[in-house]
Amino acid sequence: MPIEIKTWGPKTGRCNICGEFGPLTEDHTPPKGCYRPTQVEIRHISTHVSADRTPSQGRRSQNGVKYRTLCHRCNNTKLGKINDSHFIAFVNAVALHLRSQLVLPPTISVRGRPQSILRSLIGHIAAQGVDRYPKGPMTEEIRDYFLDETLPLPSGLNAFYWAYPFQSHVMARDVSYLDLTSGTPFAMWFLKFFPVAFMITWDRQGNFEYPTHTFEPWRRAPFDAEVELPLSLRGIPHPLWPETPTDRSVILYGQEAIHVTRK
Repeated sequence: MPIEIKTWGPKTGRCNICGEFGPLTEDHTPPKGCYRPTQVEIRHISTHVSADRTPSQGRRSQNGVKYRTLCHRCNNTKLGKINDSHFIAFVNAVALHLRSQLVLPPTISVRGRPQSILRSLIGHIAAQGVDRYPKGPMTEEIRDYFLDETLPLPSGLNAFYWAYPFQSHVMARDVSYLDLTSGTPFAMWFLKFFPVAFMITWDRQGNFEYPTHTFEPWRRAPFDAEVELPLSLRGIPHPLWPETPTDRSVILYGQEAIHVTRK
């Protein structure tokens, strides 16, 4: 059966990040400062990675991907006033490099605040999906890290980023990834849009290495620390990675995994 994509939650409900019940606000992913909002069609990721699967029901949105799923504090204060500006600045700085007509070195560096970038990333992916605050250790770790600026990135989480000079917009918060060499599955979130892609994993297993950069050196960095984030412009992962299975991997998706096209 086609998979229906839901983006418009009730006006009042439980916030996807903090879990508090009250009025819900509309969140754009990525935040609007990263792109010019336009009409898009949202489909389940299965239509993007495999021609053999049943096409999902597309959902039109007039100005980008947005979900009414966050409370005022999480959306307008924690994201909008505190963290999003640093996420946007990092993304736009990467875009300037990728659009440059100059011959660039194999690796560049982009200055940014990793703790704000991570909280913005986590907040916007967590906004995906209507009524998505299931109670549990993983939810509580994300909530506590997002709300408390003194906390380091939770020990079970790993965060990655890489240059993404492609136009496809893909995001998912319901992914189970199995690397066949290790035989152990793990959970994954990712967000990909021009000019940069991000990925979060839980309890990553196996001895394989992702062809990406990691936020690991700044896991315990102070909240306001600014650092030089390296970014390789050579050996960029395939545009369909990591969402497409290979002969070494099996990937399962839930409902909140989407591919976005401009109309």
